Amino acid sequence: MYIGVIITTCTIANLQLLVTNMDAALTSFQNKVELIKIFMRYRRLPISLQKKIVSFYDYQWDLLKGANEEKFLGELPRALQQQVSNCMCRDLVCSLPVLRKANNALLNALTDCVEINIYSPNDDILKPGEQMRGTIIVSRGDVEVLNGDSVERRMMRFDRYAEDTLFFPKVSDRWVTTKTFCEIYLLPTEDFQRIIHAQCERSHIAQMKETTLKISRSTSKANKMFGSAESSVPTKGFQKHAHPTSYFRKLWFGTMFIAVIYYTFAIPLNMMKCVEDVIFPHMTFMLSFGYLVDVIWIVDIIFKSNFFMYTDEGIIVH
Repeated sequence: MYIGVIITTCTIANLQLLVTNMDAALTSFQNKVELIKIFMRYRRLPISLQKKIVSFYDYQWDLLKGANEEKFLGELPRALQQQVSNCMCRDLVCSLPVLRKANNALLNALTDCVEINIYSPNDDILKPGEQMRGTIIVSRGDVEVLNGDSVERRMMRFDRYAEDTLFFPKVSDRWVTTKTFCEIYLLPTEDFQRIIHAQCERSHIAQMKETTLKISRSTSKANKMFGSAESSVPTKGFQKHAHPTSYFRKLWFGTMFIAVIYYTFAIPLNMMKCVEDVIFPHMTFMLSFGYLVDVIWIVDIIFKSNFFMYTDEGIIVH
């Protein structure tokens, strides 16, 4: 009996220690956030910016549970750091057409110089007139390229932007913004040029440059054919709310679904009234509601013909 009591006591103690350790990490995170909130209130930061900062820390907690990624990588020996960098960046770097046939030594050198940045929703990765430092590769999240007020391109994981900046200096003429929390990899032009000139022959560099130029030209032609501002998704005015993923479209879809349910019951009841001349209670309310639903259907026809239809990447979408 005593042995059983001792085993039970040890088990409960171990479980309590495990829960305490988990709570300690969460408590430390919460204390850190509270100190940040005190600082933001002291500096009188805008409420919208305060919410953005807090949501960023919440996002970091959801991903890493309080782990310090930079500290973890800094404590590793050089060989292990290289292996971790390869696991994190190699697939994304290899997705660049100019590097698909690159050798391991070149890829290892390039993954070391990749910069990893976390962006909050609606952050600007690039602005018009800004000097582009290198190629952008999306690792996580949704990114949009805006030409004026219109969405020219949407990017997700493994999508790339501004590959030609690896060889040709360029100033951005587009807005590149995030729609969600995004992890963006940047391959800097200076580091890329330094590494390829140290490890590649001139003929290989010329071939990569030619490949990049061809990709840039083909991308430009594709944007003119399918991604121009006139045929993209507007991001301002009422048509911004008419996008299929917008909150208004979802609300309108729910309203039309209720209208369909109403007609499902109203039409048989009206037929019974006409055939049997039966008087139903609350006829005035039902008649008024019926007129309202009819008006909603007319508005829906107007929306679908004028606002709910747009061209996305050359395809007509409702």
